Amino acid sequence: MSVLQNMKVGTKLLVSSGIGILLIAGMIANQQIARLRVTAANEIVEHEQTILNGIVNAELALLRMRFASRGINLAKTTSGVAEAFADVRANSESGWNALEQPIALAMIPDVLVQIRNGLKAFETTVAKRATAVETAFRKKGGVQLTDAEMELAMAVVSAADSKKIADDAAVAIEQAKANATRFTNGAKATLGSTVAQANTVALGIGLAIVLVLLLSAVLLIRSVGRPIRGMTQAMRKLAEGHTDIDLPSTGRRDEIGDMAGAVAVFRQAAIDKARLEQEADAARRQAEADRARLTAEADAAARQRLQEATSGLAAGLRRLAAGDLGFQLDQAFAPDFEALRHDLNGAVGQLAQTLGAVADASTQIDTGTREISASTQDLSKRTEQQAASLEETAAALDEITANVANASKRAEEARRTALLANESAAHSGAVVANAVDAMQKIEQSSNEISSIIGVIDEIAFQTNLLALNAGVEAARAGDAGKGFAVVAQEVRELAQRSAKAAKEIKDLIRNSSEEVQSGVRLVSETGEALKTIEGYIVTVNQHMDAIATSAREQSVGLSEVNTAVNQMDQVTQQNAAMVEESTAASATLAGEAQRLRTLIAQFELGTALRHTATAMAATPTHRPVPSPAKRLAGHVAQAFSGNAAIQETWEDF
Repeated sequence: MSVLQNMKVGTKLLVSSGIGILLIAGMIANQQIARLRVTAANEIVEHEQTILNGIVNAELALLRMRFASRGINLAKTTSGVAEAFADVRANSESGWNALEQPIALAMIPDVLVQIRNGLKAFETTVAKRATAVETAFRKKGGVQLTDAEMELAMAVVSAADSKKIADDAAVAIEQAKANATRFTNGAKATLGSTVAQANTVALGIGLAIVLVLLLSAVLLIRSVGRPIRGMTQAMRKLAEGHTDIDLPSTGRRDEIGDMAGAVAVFRQAAIDKARLEQEADAARRQAEADRARLTAEADAAARQRLQEATSGLAAGLRRLAAGDLGFQLDQAFAPDFEALRHDLNGAVGQLAQTLGAVADASTQIDTGTREISASTQDLSKRTEQQAASLEETAAALDEITANVANASKRAEEARRTALLANESAAHSGAVVANAVDAMQKIEQSSNEISSIIGVIDEIAFQTNLLALNAGVEAARAGDAGKGFAVVAQEVRELAQRSAKAAKEIKDLIRNSSEEVQSGVRLVSETGEALKTIEGYIVTVNQHMDAIATSAREQSVGLSEVNTAVNQMDQVTQQNAAMVEESTAASATLAGEAQRLRTLIAQFELGTALRHTATAMAATPTHRPVPSPAKRLAGHVAQAFSGNAAIQETWEDF
């Protein structure tokens, strides 16, 4: 504590301000480093996410190519084949383009290159099949191919080879997607830990600033404010004439100790003044006694000398009582009173020098308080600006969190819609299966009816033969068989009509059976297509579920970041409150110094001892510097909203 008492006031203010400025500079540097680390981690996350998105798009392109390649099998014209192959080529180019940026970003792009080559190889096999089918269509004159002809044309590339190419590409995609997902999750975890570490360090520095400001304020009040108030009270009592007071802070070696020494000299001068007055009173009484004993002439001479001395002393004492310490009694007194004149002149000069030293000390204290007041006001302004920037950052993060939560809700709704579509596709497949069973039953019934009609045709043929034989036997019988011949003729005609009708019915049933077989084939193909669609819907549902999970994770992460920013905002507001308290303490110290100068101003010290305090100009350290918190809010708003403008409503610091 003695070291602190002996330290100069300016040094104390410089040390306290320097520690606060160093801590604030450390906090700003930590924020800059944390921002760079978070930016680097975020770039890694974006890097890995870009690779993962390219792989997912390539997988989707492969699925679409496989689905589109089946359109070649179902094509009825060359234009249908060309349209199906154009869809395959477009999806192949889409997958190729989706992998360009991931291949450029990946450190080991071998698997990605394998995927892209697999897409191109599958496109080549489909191209060969499409060319063979188009050739078959042209050879047949554009007429629809039969199943056998279609299978023969598609045999240019075996189904096993085509499937193996597609399966190899799918396996490579799954492997690459698993690796990219693992890398992306690791990068996100690193980003989260970096943000948490930066928040912890910022909170620690903020608490250290608060403690340093509190300690500086307490030490300044105890080492400067309290001694100045004690010195002011001592000087007030000394001005009232109390010379028996104890002067505080006389053993200190700073400006307050110099002030105490000057006041001690002032008190000694007052004591000497009282002693001189007592001596003058004693001399006056002695002169009166001598005057009574002396003769009239001696009495008159003594009265004259006493009159001269007392008039000079009275004039000096009146000027001293008026506060004028810049005078000297130049007129010589009688030899008996000349020592008194010299003593009075010496006391007045010493008192003037003492008050001059006190005035210098008060001027230095006033200059120091002005400097610390300017520094604390500048620091308060910067802290308020930083609190405003953090508040803007918190508002931007609130809006981003709301947007991410809304996107998660929309993804969940899309997933439920995909589930409904999956159920509808499954129900449609069941309906198509029932339709296939019904068509098969109709085909079976048609075959049975055709068999029955064949029996009826055979019966009509046999009846016709029997009627023919009956007619021949009636002709042989002569007139007796004429009636039987007529009946036999009628029976023959009826048999012929029955045979003709049975043949027509058989032709109709055969045509109906062919149509039923065609309908069964089409319904079966429809069922296969619905099963394929159901598989795609399941895949889309899985992707939507993954998107919803990712959106929820992003929402939770942004909520944690928002909480950290709010904590930083609260710490900054507390810093601003402590700076305001320091400003108030500096203002109180300045008021005490001003009161001391007012007391000293009551004395006229002469032009040689007058001093003027000058205001301290702003140094370059007080000038504003750019705010890192506001730059962080701008980067976050641009990254998520794309067009959010930051309004410059606060001066950058």
